[in-house]
Amino acid sequence: MGRVWITVLVSMLLMSLSKKCISIPASNFTDQSALLAFKDHITFDPQNMLAHNWSSKTSFCNWMGVSCSVRRQRVTALDLSSMGLLGTIPPQLGNLSFLQYLILYNNSFHGDLPSEIGNLHRLQQMDIGSNKLSLVIPESFGSLQRLEELRFDGNNLTGTIPSTIFNISSLKVLDLMFNGLFGSLPKNMCDHLPRLEMLLLSTNQLSGQIPSDLFKCRELQSLWLPYNNFTGVIPEELGFLPMLEILNLGVNMLSGDLPRSIFNMTSLRRIHLSWNNLSGSIPQENSIGLPNLEELQLNVNGITGSMPRFLGNMSRLEILDLSYNKMTGNVLQEFGNLRALQVLSLQSNSFTNHPSSQTLNFITSLTNCRQLKELHIGDNPLDGMLPNSVGNLSSFLTNFYAYASKLQGNIPGEIGNLSNLIVLSLEENSLMGPIPTTVGGLRKIQVLYLFKNNLNGSIPPDICLARRLAIITLNNNVLSGEIPSCIGNLTSLRELYLHFNILSSTIPMALWSLKDLLILNLHSNFLYGSLPSQVGEMEAAIRIRLSSNQLSGNIPSTIGSIQNLIRFSLSKNSFQGSIPEAFGGLVSLELLDLSQNNLSGEIPKSLEALRYLEFFNVSFNGLQGEIPRGGPFANFTARSFIMNKGLCGPSRLQVPPCSIESRENESFAQTRTLATIGYMAPEYGLDGLVSTKIDVYSFGIMLMEMLTRKRPTDEMFEGEMSLKRLVKESLPDSVIDIVDSNMLNRGDGYSLKKEHCVTSIMELALQCVNESPEERMAMVEILARLKNIKAEFLRDSERRRP
Repeated sequence: MGRVWITVLVSMLLMSLSKKCISIPASNFTDQSALLAFKDHITFDPQNMLAHNWSSKTSFCNWMGVSCSVRRQRVTALDLSSMGLLGTIPPQLGNLSFLQYLILYNNSFHGDLPSEIGNLHRLQQMDIGSNKLSLVIPESFGSLQRLEELRFDGNNLTGTIPSTIFNISSLKVLDLMFNGLFGSLPKNMCDHLPRLEMLLLSTNQLSGQIPSDLFKCRELQSLWLPYNNFTGVIPEELGFLPMLEILNLGVNMLSGDLPRSIFNMTSLRRIHLSWNNLSGSIPQENSIGLPNLEELQLNVNGITGSMPRFLGNMSRLEILDLSYNKMTGNVLQEFGNLRALQVLSLQSNSFTNHPSSQTLNFITSLTNCRQLKELHIGDNPLDGMLPNSVGNLSSFLTNFYAYASKLQGNIPGEIGNLSNLIVLSLEENSLMGPIPTTVGGLRKIQVLYLFKNNLNGSIPPDICLARRLAIITLNNNVLSGEIPSCIGNLTSLRELYLHFNILSSTIPMALWSLKDLLILNLHSNFLYGSLPSQVGEMEAAIRIRLSSNQLSGNIPSTIGSIQNLIRFSLSKNSFQGSIPEAFGGLVSLELLDLSQNNLSGEIPKSLEALRYLEFFNVSFNGLQGEIPRGGPFANFTARSFIMNKGLCGPSRLQVPPCSIESRENESFAQTRTLATIGYMAPEYGLDGLVSTKIDVYSFGIMLMEMLTRKRPTDEMFEGEMSLKRLVKESLPDSVIDIVDSNMLNRGDGYSLKKEHCVTSIMELALQCVNESPEERMAMVEILARLKNIKAEFLRDSERRRP
């Protein structure tokens, strides 16, 4: 019995609780209405989450992305981040008076920010970053006095930052990066931001000076202001921020000396001041204290002086970039102490090697840096030799740049040990000797820059073992011998530069199989042989230069199928034959140089269709005929055509004018064909002679064709039978048998008169087509005869009228 009562009591309690949960106070309906208004402003929901989940049939506290307080069941958090939503933010969102967290990050919300959000006085975090919001930040947001994080990064916001934002004393994070904000920062911006930890304003259009009062934001840890238009000096007062870890002021227009105070900030982990107009030198004192520094980037400034030795004592340093400055002095041997170093970039300064050795001993010290991934020492007057120890550099090394550094001696074979190397840049030095066969050990290399040295010997076939090569530049050396045919196996190759060497061989057939090759430059060698039709298989090519070699034979017409080709040069070879008509298909062509060959024939009129052609040179050949006038040819000068004795055209091109015969060359072949099948006079078809009697002959054929409705090309005219012979044999008694039957209607009473008229015209036509031009009538006589025939027919017709 007791169990029954307990069961009843529990059931009643559960029912009471259920009713309490179902009963929604009026204030909660405000939250529900606000959420439903938000839902109504969503125009695209890729997963239909809100459509299926946000339903009035269930408590809004159970809706996806919604969190409520336990006691009052009021919305405290709305997190719909990374859902791919598209729409606008409605003003009703400002009615969620208990909201503490508004997270809409990484969607596609657009339009403006409703000022009503400023009514959410309990809001602590607002993150609407990575959307498409535009217009300005409302002034009302300054009323959010409990706000700790404000993130609008990655939108399209414009205007200035409202001054009220800098009065939110609770603010810890202000992230407005990647927008279009402009204006300056208030000088006293930190007077009311005692808790600010992160000021992230990069990639906007902010200007003015960096406020010196920033030191009042004592808890500031990250100051990100790069990619703006800030001017003036870097305030020394920044060195008084005791907790600052990241100082990034790069890519602005800052000037003046480097502030010495920042080099004694023990909290700093990253200093980025690159791409400014800073001057002065790095402090040289050994007492400098940056024990936690991981990144020092001062590149692209006007910094002078030498490397301070304390740089070799920063044990946590991972990135050191001093490139593109005006620094001098020796490269520090102490860099070998930086065991955490990953990137060392010293390029484009005036650093030198220590004068005590001809080899670059600092490279030997860098072999202790086992995490090194990138080494940039190019464009410095190092004036030394690469040590064999270069092969002992970090196995993680991917980029090695030592271009234009006055390097001497041979390329050490040990360089092939750098098995993870992706880029090797040793161009524009004085390196000599052969290319080491060990380059085949660079299995991951993609870019090989060795141009403008004094390298000799042959190109080692071992280079083909580096199957990932995309760019090979061996030009401007003294390389000889043949082009290895195995280069055709480098299917990742996109650019091949072998020009200005003394290579002497045919071009390997396998080379033309590189369908993805973009640039091929082999000019100024001693290559010989002909070009095969397979050249046309290089469908991706945009630049092919084979000039100044000993190539011969005809130019393959298949080249005309390379529709992406922009620049094509075969000048200074021994090519012969004609310019292919198919070149009219090179629709992207901007430069075509075929000068100084043995080409003959005419310049194809198809080239008039090359709308992008800017440079055209066929000088010093044996071309003939009229120079095309249309398309790009209207812009070319005489220099494009000189030393082609058979060319003719406009006087501005300094060639003879074209005669009537030459202007009709294009139609001459057609005319000869017409003559052989009965349309044109025999003397024009056989000898190309021109006279007024030709028109008489053609007129006679036309009369016959009109009266018989038979063309001289009809199948019945084979062998010796022709339209002319058919008419001749029908006269005078059988004309009725060959004339168009529709012309003579025997039942109309006029048949005899019509027959007589047609016979007279046929006789006239035969006189027009006499074999001898002298025996043909003149057109004046023909016209008179036709008028007489017409008059006679009309007189006879008048007599027969009733």
